[in-house]
Amino acid sequence: MNMNKSLIALAVAGVFATSAAMADVSIYGQANVSYDVIDNDGNRDSQGVASNASRFGLKGSEDLGSGLSAIWQIESQIAIGAGNGQTQNSRSATRLAQRDTFAGLRSDTAGTLRLGRFDTPYKLATRGMDMFHNTIADNRSLMGNGHDARTSNTVGFNSLNYSGFSVAGSYFGDQGGTAPGQNSPAGLNPGNSLNHTNEGASVAAMYDAGPIYATVAYQSMSNELSNGSFNTSAWKGGLGYSNTLFALNGALENIRNSNGPGSSTAYYLSAKYNVTADDALKLAFADVSGSAGKANKTGAQQYTVGFDHRMTKQTTLYALYTRLRNDRNSNYQLGFNSASSSTSVAALGNDPSAFSVGMKHAF
Repeated sequence: MNMNKSLIALAVAGVFATSAAMADVSIYGQANVSYDVIDNDGNRDSQGVASNASRFGLKGSEDLGSGLSAIWQIESQIAIGAGNGQTQNSRSATRLAQRDTFAGLRSDTAGTLRLGRFDTPYKLATRGMDMFHNTIADNRSLMGNGHDARTSNTVGFNSLNYSGFSVAGSYFGDQGGTAPGQNSPAGLNPGNSLNHTNEGASVAAMYDAGPIYATVAYQSMSNELSNGSFNTSAWKGGLGYSNTLFALNGALENIRNSNGPGSSTAYYLSAKYNVTADDALKLAFADVSGSAGKANKTGAQQYTVGFDHRMTKQTTLYALYTRLRNDRNSNYQLGFNSASSSTSVAALGNDPSAFSVGMKHAF
């Protein structure tokens, strides 16, 4: 009996070894958990374990010859601390292939073509500038609303890097109810929704060489609704400088919506100082102003301070404090539109804040 089990194990191992030889397959992921304490400024406060863009993925490639490779990826969200997740918070749910999932071709002389579900170039253009991305202090509490998106039904192309310069573009069709929510800074609901986006396009140009990073990006989406059309467009630019001692980032964004909640303009500033090779102090400030629903006092500001301690190349401990100050007619929320399962629930004009300690481990 033991002999039969050994033979079966060897046969299974042989199958996997053969598959691995035919194609390059990698297992990867990230466990990012924190304990967040949220002060909702008058509403019921909350605290508990947050899962911050924790994920598990499989990816692979096959050499097709002549500098061409077939590529694929399946990436799933993992709700650490929440089991199968809660229906009222999609970011705390565990779902197969919810994150970047695609198949495509990669050329050593041209670039990469992908088809599937993945982040738009507009979103990725400045994601790396956010010092507190994928936490409750993510700058998407105020920026990128309705546009920092991962879209389904998408075709995308990324060029090669030419002396630091590269471009990316994507086109996405009907989202079938999976598109991000509209940009509504003051929480006003004009009855429009991006859930019925019938098409959209996103482009970005990047320069990344040495200590300097610069980018410009543009994105548009259109809807055909029973009560009329709803169109939204956005552009942004970013500039960053980093070396072994410190890093500085700045981004500016403008979002315009038709037939609904007006326009908004936001900017973001962040800095990091490396106290030691493994310890870093981080600061960030974001500001948004606009004419949501043609109302006054619909802006907000967010202040964040944090500290990172790198234990190993794969594991980092962190702590942060963030505060969001709403104008009288705004109810921006901490964690909104981010990949963290924590969010605040402050009312109009309230100023939510949060303290978070966590650990991020990549594998």
